[in-house]
Amino acid sequence: MEEQAYPRTFHTASVVVGAGESIVLCQAHHPWIAFAQTRRNWYGEEFLAPPPWAHAFTEAGFVVLSSELFAAPLSDLDTSVLVPGEWREVRFYSNTTLGGVLFNAWD
Repeated sequence: MEEQAYPRTFHTASVVVGAGESIVLCQAHHPWIAFAQTRRNWYGEEFLAPPPWAHAFTEAGFVVLSSELFAAPLSDLDTSVLVPGEWREVRFYSNTTLGGVLFNAWD
């Protein structure tokens, strides 16, 4: 059975430096950048620290956020902007972090 793909709240790109590959996550609605080791349809706490070359995104007008921020528990954040439908998805997919809300593929 083929897995159904849902719209993601982010775009991805691969950057290869030497023998290593970094996955760049670009939030679809905000100029926020995150980094991950593997390409997935959603993320929770699997964010990497920005690589040394991440400044190129900042110079282009993006905001490179830390992996610690994406791992922040929702209970520690002001989530008043989330509407009831988003909260249903948060509970359904057991998202507990900011990164899980910002980088997802909810249906």
